[in-house]
This record gives sequence, C-alpha cells and structure tokens, in this order.
Amino acid sequence: MRRTTTTATAAALLLPLLVGTAASPALAADSGDVAVTNTETVQARLSATGAFQGARVYEQLALTGHGTATIENPVSTEGLRNLDGFGGYRVVDGLLVSTLAVDGERRERTLSTYDKDLPLTVEVTYTFDGEPVQPGAVVGKTGTLGVHYKVTNVTGRTQDVTYDDGSGTMATASAETVIPMIGQLVTVLPSTFTDVQSDEAGIAGDGRGGTRMQFQMTLFPPIGSATAEFGYTATVSRAVIPKATLTSMPVSPLEYPSFKGGAASYQAGAQKGVDLTGAGLLLDDSVLRLHDGSAQLLAGLLQLRDGAATLSTGLNESAAPGADELADGLTGEAAPGAARLAAGARQLDAGLAEARAKAPQLLDGLVQVDSGLALVDGGLARLYGEIGTIGADPKVVRLQEGITTLRTAAATLTAGVDQIRLGIAGASGSATKIQNGSVTLGTQLAGGLGVLQKELRPVPMGDAYLQQYDALLAQLSGAMPMLTNTDSPETIAGGAKALSTGLAGAAGLLGKVECGLDSASLATCDTSALGMVQGLAMVDAGVAELLTGVTTKVRAAVGDDDDTKADGTLRGGIHSLQAGTDQLSAGGDTLASGLARLGDGASQLNDGAGDLSAGIAAAAAGSRQLSDGLSTAAGGSTQLSDGLTSAAEGAPQIVDGTQRLSDEGTSQVVVSGRSTAEDFGVKYAVLSAGAERAQTEGMAYGAPDGAAGSTAYSIEIAGVDGTGASSVGRLILAIVLFAGGIGLATFAGRRFV
Repeated sequence: MRRTTTTATAAALLLPLLVGTAASPALAADSGDVAVTNTETVQARLSATGAFQGARVYEQLALTGHGTATIENPVSTEGLRNLDGFGGYRVVDGLLVSTLAVDGERRERTLSTYDKDLPLTVEVTYTFDGEPVQPGAVVGKTGTLGVHYKVTNVTGRTQDVTYDDGSGTMATASAETVIPMIGQLVTVLPSTFTDVQSDEAGIAGDGRGGTRMQFQMTLFPPIGSATAEFGYTATVSRAVIPKATLTSMPVSPLEYPSFKGGAASYQAGAQKGVDLTGAGLLLDDSVLRLHDGSAQLLAGLLQLRDGAATLSTGLNESAAPGADELADGLTGEAAPGAARLAAGARQLDAGLAEARAKAPQLLDGLVQVDSGLALVDGGLARLYGEIGTIGADPKVVRLQEGITTLRTAAATLTAGVDQIRLGIAGASGSATKIQNGSVTLGTQLAGGLGVLQKELRPVPMGDAYLQQYDALLAQLSGAMPMLTNTDSPETIAGGAKALSTGLAGAAGLLGKVECGLDSASLATCDTSALGMVQGLAMVDAGVAELLTGVTTKVRAAVGDDDDTKADGTLRGGIHSLQAGTDQLSAGGDTLASGLARLGDGASQLNDGAGDLSAGIAAAAAGSRQLSDGLSTAAGGSTQLSDGLTSAAEGAPQIVDGTQRLSDEGTSQVVVSGRSTAEDFGVKYAVLSAGAERAQTEGMAYGAPDGAAGSTAYSIEIAGVDGTGASSVGRLILAIVLFAGGIGLATFAGRRFV
C-alpha cells in the first residue's frame, strides 16, 4: 500500500512538468492509423545524505487510434516485468518488441531496474545548533536544525560552439554544455518544527499543522547553473529528519515557455553586440578617415604656405621684370617673325599642290600589284585542292584494292591451314587411341587364353579333341603380337603408332606454314619474324601514310584562305602582301586627301600670320598693364603666406585629436561591442547546444521510432525518525521467540515419547 501511494505521489508531482513538454505523438502503425507516445519515469531512492540506494524505471506506451502497430521500445531489461498482466515479453537487442491492436485507446506499462547513472546528484548536509552532524544524531533532540541541499547536473561536457563575433565572422569557443534539467524539491516539516527560515523556498502550510517547503531548480547555464544549493533552518523538538522528494526532467530552453523568453533575450543581446560592433567599426573607420583627411589638410596647408612664399618671390623678383621683357620681345622680334611665317606658308601651299597632282599615278600602280597577287593566290588555292584528290586516282585506288585482296586471301589461307592442322592433330590423337586400344585388347585376350589353357581346360574327351583345342589356343596366342607389338609397323598397334607419329609431324609442319602466313596465329609462333599477313598490313599502312603525308605536307606548305605570313605558308605570304597593298592603296587615298587639307591649311596659315602680327602689337600694350597688376599681386601674396603659416601651425592639433578619438573612443566601442557579442553569443550558443542535447539525449532509454517521448525523474530522499532501529529490535525479538518456540516443541516431544 505504501509503494502504491509513493508512486501515485511521484506521478502527481511530475504531471506539471510532463504537461509543459509534451510533444505531438508520431504515427507508427502496421495497419490503420495509430499514434504512439512513450513516457519514462525513473524513480530513485537516496539515503538521508544523498547516497544512491537503487532505482527503477516505469515505461508507459499510450496508443490512440484504430489499427495494429508493432512497437520496438528501448528499455532496461534487468528485472523487466509487466504491470498490466502476467504475460511475458519478447526482447531483441535491448528492444521490447510487441505487436498491439488498438481500437480507441490502449496503455502498456512495464517496470524494470534502472541500470544507468542518474543525471543529477544530491548531497545533503546537516547542522545542529551550528555544528555539523550525521542525520541520525539529531533524532529526538531539541535545538536548531539546519538542512542544506546541493543538487548537481552531472551531464556536463566540453564542446565547441559557434557565434557571430560582430565582424561577420563565425567564431568558435569551447564551452561547458549540459542536458538542460529543471526540477523542484518538496519536503513537509512536522508541526514540531517552528521558526522555519529559508532564503530559497516557497513556504506554506500543509493543512495538517506541518510546513510545506518547495524549492525550484533551473539546472543549466546561463539561465541557471549546473549546481543548485538551498536549504532551511528550524527550531525543533523531538527532532526527526523529514524525507524529501525531488522531481526533475529535461527541457529545451528554446521552446519551454518559462525559458524561451530568456533564450530570446540572450539571442537579442548577441545581435545587439553584433550591431554595436558594426556601428563602432563604421564610426571608427569614419574617425580614421577624418584623421587621414586632417593629415592631408595639414600637408596641403604646408604646401600652400610654401607655394605662397614662392609665389610672392616669383611675382616680385621674376614676373614683373619678365613682363617688361615680354613687351620688348613682342615689339622687336615677334612681329618680323610673323611676316616670315606668312612667306613660308605660301611656299608650303605650292609644294603640297604639286604632290597632290602625282598621287593618282601611285594609286594605279598599287591596283596592278594587287591584281597580280590575286592571280598567284588563285593558283595556290587550285594546287591545294587538287593535291587532295591523289587518293582518288584510279591507279592508286586499284593498288589499295589489290593490297586489301591479298590481305583477305592471306587471312583466308591462314584459316584453312589452321583447320587442316587441327584436323591432322585430331587424327594423330585418334591413331594413338587405336594403338592404346589394340594393346589393351591384346593384353586382355592373352589373359583370357591363359585362363582357357589352365583353369578352363576341358575334361579329357579324347586326344584328338584336345589336340584341336590346344592348336586353336596356340594359333590365338601367336596372333597376339599383331595387337600388342608397337615396334613393327606391320602390326595393328605398330601401324597405329607409325600413323600417329607421321600425322603429328605433319601437324607441326603445317603449324610452321601457318606461322609463316600469320605470325600471330599461334602461341608458338615467333612474333619477331613477320608473317605474310603482317607484311601486307605494313605495305597497306605505308601506302596510306605516303598518300596522307604527301597531301598533308603540300597542303601545309600552301596554306588555306585565312592564313597570314605568321603561319609560314605560301598563301599566308600572298595574303599579307595583299593586305599591305590594300593598306598602301588606302594610304594613297588618305595621302591625296591629306595633301588637299594641308593646302587648305597652308592658305589659312598665311591668313593667320597677318592676324598674328596685329595681335602681337596688342599684346605688347597689355604686357605693360600686366606688369602693374603683378606688383599689386605680390603684396597680396605676402599676406596670404603669413595666414597659411598660422593655419599650418594649428592643423597638427586636429590630426592628434582625431587619433585620440579613435584610440580612446570609437575603437573602444568596437571592443565593447565584440565583448557583448561574444558574451551573449556564446551563452545563446550554449543554450542552443543544450536544446539539441535535450532533443537527442533527454530520454533515459529513448522512444520507439516515430513516437513522441519524454523522461521524468522522481528522487526520494529518505528521512530519519528512529523507527528503523525499533524495527530491527522487533525483528530480533521475533527471531528469538521463534527459536524459543522450536525449542519448547522439541522438549515437549521428547517428554511424551
């Protein structure tokens, strides 16, 4: 009755957890439509200090629908038994295999020993009046009791996780991941516990004068921790150690309602770190560009300062005197030179007119050259085409057909010789068989004569009869060598032997003839000595190669329509010459046109020379005004030089300031962004890895293929109330009384015998 109550209590405590993680069941049916859900409940017992004492696992298959399903459920096979009846199970390689008919709903439950390590460990320590004690030492005492629980998720392992480091690159970090577990520990303190204090528990009354304490645990980072520590203190009288129940199960932090918001916050934090890093990089890049621009500004100011000084010097020392010299040069030298330029232009115009008159004769000669080159190219093209028809010449065709006929005849002759050789070889073998059969027959007949002479000799019936009998046997015995003598060709055996030898020799000679015809016809042929077939093949190949080689080489030398001199062919050279004459012809036309344009230009040049002379006179007057203006500009350039010197002295402060802004400001934003991206990115990656482990490793044994599944753990932590010792005492007393009863019965039996 107590076990049933405990199991029911554990199921009630686990129900809220299982409801939060139930998944849609998958379909797994041989016929019909059946949905399968597998739940595993591991019930473990720990001592009052947390030491493992034993565990068992309840498996339940919930089937709904209509049809037949074959289920292969991974289970613990140790102590496996049926909770729904007395039937047995079929277990194959750790899988509980059963075929179930479903019409509506059906439940199948089993119980077996849990043979794995628990995913959680529990350590319970106690103090009494501030001193560490063992749990049994406080029973019945009055004072202040302290109970401390330490629950650890021991599924941790180190693995690599990836995250965005903020620069668009996926970085890798080594992190500790666990199968995410949640749970709660519940204990009920009796009414003798007063002044109950705890910083972690939810505290309420149990309705019977006791105090109910409930501790919640999130046993995975970064939302929680792989280890949870909590406890309570109470003033006690007639102290006991209350039992406690810890229920837990794996969850996905990305999907479980209580945690998916937190997981999303880590994901958002990682994205904000990435965004901050990107903005910082952009801002720092802009500041660095400002720094570079400031440096360029400084360099420009320095150049302007130096240029202004040079301008001032040039205006005062060179430009004004040069303007005076310009006026003198324009008046005294430029005008006469312009007149001479006009006279030269007239002479140029006359010479160009004469050259233009002779240009048509040059163009006519180029046309004649181009026509001759076209005739040569046509002849080469004809040669290129006709050389390719040599192979079609009737004489060449008859030669090749004759060679082909000889090759065919040689092959046919070889085949005929091979057939004759094989026939003679077969006849030689048959003669050998006749020889062997004759000898065998003679031997057998000789044996039979021996039997007739000795064992079957007839009973004497008269001398005349016996003489005839013996004479007949003697005659038969004398004929035996005709069958057995192989040395004389006059006997049957000897003749067969001679015939076999002769035929074998003839077969060998025919083999040599066959090798002469085709050196590849027999394995015994000497392939280095070519036969008639090989020789004719070489002649045929030589004729073909000769025709192909002559045609190919001549055509290669002549060339085709698109060859140029770079191809090294006759037609290529002709084509290049034709291209040259075309260019010369085109150039002649261009030359004539150019000469005409040059004549027009010379006339314009003559007209322009007069205008130039007048313009130079006007320029001389303007140069005087330029000299006066340059004097004024010289004074302004001195002021400009002084101002630029002051600006150049202040510009380095801008350069230094932008560098400090990058070093101490914007670059630190990048560092902060990357740190944020890494911190939140790694934490979210750990949550994702934990979610994956919950999916693949969350069940103690696993669900059937295609079925939904979940695992929950109910861990009973024993209490201590002193009843254990009393029970042992009562057991010892019962044993003593039982032994005493046996003694009395023995005594009474002896007394009344």
